[in-house]
Amino acid sequence: MLTQIRRIKNLGVFGDYSRSPEVPDLNRYNLIYGENGSGKTTLSRLLACLEEGEHADHPDLEFTIETQSGALARGTRYGRKVRAFNSDFIEANIGGLDGPLRHILILGEENKLVAAEIKSEIDTRDARLRRIAELDASVAKLETERGRLFSGIAKTIGEATSGATLRSYRKPDAEGAFRNLTGGEQLSDEELALHHTTVHQDMMPSIVQIQEPSVRIGVDEPESAIAVARGTALRACDLAAESAQSNVLERLLGKPDIASWVEQGISLHGRHSSETCEFCARPMPAERLAALADHFSAEDQRLKARIERERDRLSAAIEGLNRIIAPDRLALYSELRDSYDAATKELDAALIELKARLGEVDATLTSKLANRTRSYEATASSDTARLAQSFTNLNAIIERHNEKTAGFDSARSTSRDAIEAHYLRSIKGQADELAERIVAATVEIALLRNGGEGLPDVRGIAALNASIAAKQAQVSNEHKGGENLTRDLCQFLGRTDLRFDSGVDGYHVMRRGRPARRLSEGEKTAIAFLYFLVQLTDRDFDMSEGVVVIDDPISSLDASAIYQAFSFLKNRTQGAKQLFILTHNFEFLRLVINWLQNIPGPRAEKTFTMVLCSETEEGRSARLAPLDRLLIDHATEYHYLFKVLHTFKSDGTILGCYHVPNIARKVLETFLDFHVPSNRSLHRKLEETDFDPHKKTAIYKFANDLSHHTGKSFDPALVAETQKNTIYLLEMIEAVAPLHYGGLKALAEA
Repeated sequence: MLTQIRRIKNLGVFGDYSRSPEVPDLNRYNLIYGENGSGKTTLSRLLACLEEGEHADHPDLEFTIETQSGALARGTRYGRKVRAFNSDFIEANIGGLDGPLRHILILGEENKLVAAEIKSEIDTRDARLRRIAELDASVAKLETERGRLFSGIAKTIGEATSGATLRSYRKPDAEGAFRNLTGGEQLSDEELALHHTTVHQDMMPSIVQIQEPSVRIGVDEPESAIAVARGTALRACDLAAESAQSNVLERLLGKPDIASWVEQGISLHGRHSSETCEFCARPMPAERLAALADHFSAEDQRLKARIERERDRLSAAIEGLNRIIAPDRLALYSELRDSYDAATKELDAALIELKARLGEVDATLTSKLANRTRSYEATASSDTARLAQSFTNLNAIIERHNEKTAGFDSARSTSRDAIEAHYLRSIKGQADELAERIVAATVEIALLRNGGEGLPDVRGIAALNASIAAKQAQVSNEHKGGENLTRDLCQFLGRTDLRFDSGVDGYHVMRRGRPARRLSEGEKTAIAFLYFLVQLTDRDFDMSEGVVVIDDPISSLDASAIYQAFSFLKNRTQGAKQLFILTHNFEFLRLVINWLQNIPGPRAEKTFTMVLCSETEEGRSARLAPLDRLLIDHATEYHYLFKVLHTFKSDGTILGCYHVPNIARKVLETFLDFHVPSNRSLHRKLEETDFDPHKKTAIYKFANDLSHHTGKSFDPALVAETQKNTIYLLEMIEAVAPLHYGGLKALAEA
């Protein structure tokens, strides 16, 4: 049973309500009084939605309601069934009465066993439907989570591949690629960086590979400088091992520099046919010239020529090596530059090393020039293997560059695919887990919906529904529901022209054998209320365990029908586990109070409250409060209305004053009926009352022209007059009937 309404938020005038300590706890019977527009129907909507735990029209609704078994909040289903009669029920079931009313199935006593089977099947079906709803919600949540996962990774992939030709990358792209994803590992940081670089760079021109420089020596065919350098050391060592046969001059043999100088001098003198020494200007002795000629013999000259030729080849090789220049590093793709820098550094080192060795070879040849007449062993090296490998390494990098240029679009596409696969593999574990959970839930949904092995009842939902419908047809008498409605409507309205006929599609309201048209508002209210009461006997609702909510069942009814409405309510709902009655009509309020106060049992089973609505800075705001004792203890509302006027303080707003003229008219009419007992008009009665005529005129205009009874609009200019005219009316009552006024004042201030 519900025990307290602690909090309501985001529900119409109950924008942010919290229970105050003075509000009594709820009990089995609960009577709630309030003016029209105060929030009674809104409160009935809250109670009506407890069975589902939320209200479709108020998705932001929040509430806390205490029960004997714990607190209820949004999303928590109340364990008891709730049936509510209010304007929503009338609109949903009656409306313009364009179609039939749903059949009410009343159980026959002879079919209790079948009814138990129906209940068991309904419980099975409903339990499955609830589980299916839970699984559907779980699948939707998992799908949403999976969608967020793929949306997030799609954004990452799109940003990572923004340099590629692909202009956009969305969740469907990621999902499609994931379906086609094969096995493999994620990229290393270096691999990922390399692919990132590829998709963001522009295509670069191809580069010519480094060629071995060629050299020409004399009229010979060009040769590879490296090949020349590679053999020069061996040839130098071979020349050092040779000697020229001649009559050696000891002095020249021991002085290589003098020998070289003398040899050049003889050559110069011979070319210029000089007979005297160009150095000392003396004639050169013939015997000295002959001795020198023997020293520098023809064989010696041939050896010299070979040595000098080898030196020329060596010089040409060095000159060729100096022409080796690697392409600018900026001409290569950025990811190749680090390895290219290392390769060019190695090339430079290899060149330096080789040229240093060639320098040593040249020294060997120079020494041999001065020592042609003797043979000796020389040591020299001109290995070009390191340089050749440097060439190979550099050209391999250049070839990678050229291959990338030749297949640039393919390379970018490959890198894009690699990046895509890398990031998709990063979510593979999560995505696979979500997919497995979705599949498991979907399989369970199919089993619950279609039936099968593993269920206590192997039938599917459709088969259960068919069985339920067949058994209901067996045990239910829908015609009985129509007969009961017709009987009740005749008793309620006091006439027999309206009746309920049962058809295959429901109940049709008939008037004298024809479909009823143009029902009055009172007839609609009566039909809706009786249909609701008979519906409480439907096999789907056990009133002894359910909650019944009835909001103003007398709307649009005449005075005589109010007693019928009360009688039906009292006799049809007093067996409810918990009953809520809400009304704005004081006469109906008194009937209910008298009934509840005379129900045998402890007083704690009845709770009387009221809904009060006031204007705040945020708008109209409703709250619950204990029902005023003047409404409980007195047979009319006159005492309570007097209290409202006596305690009224104008806030200067239309909403704050709007209800006062109507209350003032009721108080004025009731007082004058007592003070001037006659059938004269209100105006004549007021004229016969001995009081200030100017104030009487103001009282009449205020109470008559601005009350709801006249249907006139409320003039905003008269807001300021509300407090003054209320005081005039109270002054008149005090002046004319001081004892009467004193008694009312004492009650109001008690």
